[in-house]
Order: sequence, then C-alpha cells, then structure tokens
Amino acid sequence: MSFGHALSVSAAVLVFLIVLSTYAGTSVTSPTQVVDRFTHYVTWHMKIKGYDGNQSDAVIVFSIVLMVLSVCSGIKWTKNPPRNKKLSTIIVDADRETNVPSIDLNRFITAYLFATLANAITYFFFDTGKLWSGFGVFHNASELAILLLIGSGGKIRSSAFGGVVTTYVLTTAAGAFFFPWPYDAAWFKLQGLIFDWALLTEFIRIYFYTSKVIRNNEDNLLGFNQEEEENEEDNTHSYFPTVSNFPNQLLVLIFASTVHIAGNILNTLVIDEFYSFLLFQFSYCVTFPFYAYYIYLDTHTSSIYSQKRIYLPSTKGWKIAVISISTITLSLITIRIGLSMSAF
Repeated sequence: MSFGHALSVSAAVLVFLIVLSTYAGTSVTSPTQVVDRFTHYVTWHMKIKGYDGNQSDAVIVFSIVLMVLSVCSGIKWTKNPPRNKKLSTIIVDADRETNVPSIDLNRFITAYLFATLANAITYFFFDTGKLWSGFGVFHNASELAILLLIGSGGKIRSSAFGGVVTTYVLTTAAGAFFFPWPYDAAWFKLQGLIFDWALLTEFIRIYFYTSKVIRNNEDNLLGFNQEEEENEEDNTHSYFPTVSNFPNQLLVLIFASTVHIAGNILNTLVIDEFYSFLLFQFSYCVTFPFYAYYIYLDTHTSSIYSQKRIYLPSTKGWKIAVISISTITLSLITIRIGLSMSAF
C-alpha cells in the first residue's frame, strides 16, 4: 500500500472516530413503544404524530402489489437469459481481467425484490419489531449479497460467500433479538443505512467507470454486423424500447438506490412525524419497480455498441476499507442527527 492509500484509510478512520466520539456521554431515553394492532407486541417506534392508519395501509398494500408484479417480472426475465448476443450484457472485472454474463446480478436483484416483498408483507401484519426482524434481516442480507457479487466480478467464486451471508444474518438477528429497546431498533437501522449507502456508492462507481471506459474506446465499440442482427433471434417487443443508450441504463440502479436511501434517511432524521413515515413507505413503491425495470432493460434492449459491457472499477483492499468505513460513518452521522432531533 502506497503512502497515499494509507493516508486515505487513515483519514477515513479518523473521521469515523470523530463521529463515534459524538455518541460518548449521550443520554438515550426509552420512549413508550407503540403496540402492534395484530400481535399486540411492542414495536420499534413511538407514537407517530398525525398518524393515519388508512393512508399508511393504502401505501403499504400498494407497495406490496407493485413488488409482487416486480418479483414476477424479474423471475420471468431472468429464468431464460437472452440468447441474442446484442441483448446480453457482459460484466468486465478490471481486477481479475474476467468477463461474465450479467445474469447472476439480475438474479440477485430479483432475490432482493423477493426478500423486500416478504419484508413488506410481514411489516403489514407485525410492524417493525423483534418478530418482524427475523424477516427484515433478509432484505439487508440481499443487499450484502449483491455487494459481494459485484466485489467478486459478477460471479460468486468462493465457497465463503454462503458463510459470510449466514454469519451476517445470524449476527444481525441476534442483535435485534437480544439488545434491549431502543438499542435493538438502532442496531437494525444501522444495518439498513450501511448497505443502502454502500449500494448507492457502488452503483455510482460502476456507472462512471463504465462511462469512462466506453468514452475512451468508443471507436472500437461502435458498430453492429447488420447481417448478424437480422439472423439472430430477437426477444424484444415492438411496444417497448429495443435500444438503450448504454450505459445510461445503469442510472436506473442509481435512481432506485437513491430513492430508497432518501426515504430511509428521512425516516431516521424525523422518526416521529407521519409525513416522513409515509414517504419512507412510499419510497418502496418507486425503488423496487425501478430495480425490475433495470432487469428488463438489461435483458431486452440492445445498444449502439457491438455489445453491452459493464466495467467494474478496480477495488483494491485499501479502497474496500475506505468505502466500508465511509458508509458506516455516514450511517452513524445520520442516526446521530436523528437522535438530536427526536425524543430519544
């Protein structure tokens, strides 16, 4: 590791320690928890000002309907990957110098949609709390799985993958089960924020690096063989777009992850107001259909280039450390501000 790399890691650690020090001596009260209407167990939130159960249920049910459609679409579009070369996407890993189809990434996103659907359904009946966390943890675990897949170059190459995800699920669930209120809720909220920040960061890095590579090699990437195009099987539909302005389809991932983390941050900063509560719920109605839309674009549209290629930026150990520490720091800052603005 060079001096510059070590300095970057040291700076990230320093900022993390400064943020962590703001928690020292913080007096955290335990507001009265609301009781769930079905289970009658205490939930992970206090009484919400201006709460309207009719509005809340309407948004939750709407999000569930949209996610059911998104999951079914994702399964359909990833079950049989496109055989047409111009419709398929290749993930190019700069570190390993490997090329793999993007279908595994699409399938992991579909699993993410399914885990979030289960999350929403159980939330409707259980509300957030210890009972619900046994389902909600898989939403976060799906985000971790996507990050691990990207870090592995678009293909899981190690048997340690299952062990890492399982360890995360057990550790997070144990904290949610055994920590007392409000530390159990804060522990779980921290997990969600960390992975939301990490996903957004990775999608932004991938988009800009891919754009850079394409821009620098545009002359070599342009041009289809028209005769091959006519002979190849085409899975596109005349009612939908058949050509995407690649790599702009990656902006869909950035948009979806931005909406999701924006709702999460708002709900963390203003935890006891109904408008933030409702907007966070509504963010699910936007985020996950757009993840499904990304899968559609990746499997059903071609590009002006000879092949769609996603270029993963180099992620050395020091970069992983900086990104990991930074996402944890941003999450701690969000929660710290939320504590100062709430009744805790």
